[in-house]
Amino acid sequence: MQGDFHSNNIKHACELNSLACKHIADRNLESAKEKLNQAIQLAPNFAAPHTSLGVLLCWEGELDKAINLHRKARNLDKKLSAPPTNLGVAYAWQGQHDDAIKSLKFALQLNPNSSEAYTSLGFAYICQGHLDAAIASSKEAIRLGDSSEAYLNLGLIYTWQGILDEAIELYQKAIKTDPTLSEPYNNIGLVYLFQSDIDKAITAFKTAIEHNGGEEPHANLGLVYSWQGRHDEAISRHNEAYKMAPDSTEVQINFGFTYLCMGKLNEAKEMFEGALRSAPNSAEANTNMGVIHFHQSRLGEAITFYKKSADLAEAHNNLGIVYYQEGKKMKQL
Repeated sequence: MQGDFHSNNIKHACELNSLACKHIADRNLESAKEKLNQAIQLAPNFAAPHTSLGVLLCWEGELDKAINLHRKARNLDKKLSAPPTNLGVAYAWQGQHDDAIKSLKFALQLNPNSSEAYTSLGFAYICQGHLDAAIASSKEAIRLGDSSEAYLNLGLIYTWQGILDEAIELYQKAIKTDPTLSEPYNNIGLVYLFQSDIDKAITAFKTAIEHNGGEEPHANLGLVYSWQGRHDEAISRHNEAYKMAPDSTEVQINFGFTYLCMGKLNEAKEMFEGALRSAPNSAEANTNMGVIHFHQSRLGEAITFYKKSADLAEAHNNLGIVYYQEGKKMKQL
């Protein structure tokens, strides 16, 4: 009788896990989380719902909790490749790239044909800057059928390498494979910016926004509008990005840049200060803070910020201007 009860619990937990996966595909994440927690309560030694819940928590930024769930799932069933694959992804998102690669290679020992593991391995190699290894892993993922994310990985690498037409082609293949993706539209927009095709870039960013692409296409579109002097439209886009990701360094820097272009120095300063709270060593934020202090005649503070961002050529130039202005003041005295 006890064996039958245990078997029924496993069966029910398996059904709940499958149902949760369908809810995840439909982006009904709260319902999926509820089903997975029920499955874990019913069958605490069943690995699948643990790692599925870990994936959800990873998406929500709960990386420590996700890692613990993936580790537990890996220990509950050492033959499954999904837990070490998902664990590798969580490690990569947390910046533990060596651990990510180790976990993903272990997943591939369990299942050498895991396209998901190869895709994630390619991403981990990208994070480490090992682009040749990332290209090889991404191509293997495509060969095994996991093409959309792998196309994105390859497109990103080719963008960095300046192989722009091939990058656009890869992003378009990612869209064809999964039309619901927003990231390739945003990435295509960035490539068009590199090619100085502003109209096409704007169209791509708008399409990414229509596909619920998060804060990044809003911020990118706002930046383009700033360059064009369309400041009201830029502020509108940056506001949307800021609502979605108020702690994002990139969002705050782009927002601050628009305020700077408009001559709204106090508002710009507030944004750059926020960016520096998130990333104290941001060269771009420090440079722009230096610009603000310079325009407000606080030359000592400007020098301090320019020195913090001295790896940027622009900062060196601005620092020289400040020293020149200070020299003129000294001569007047």
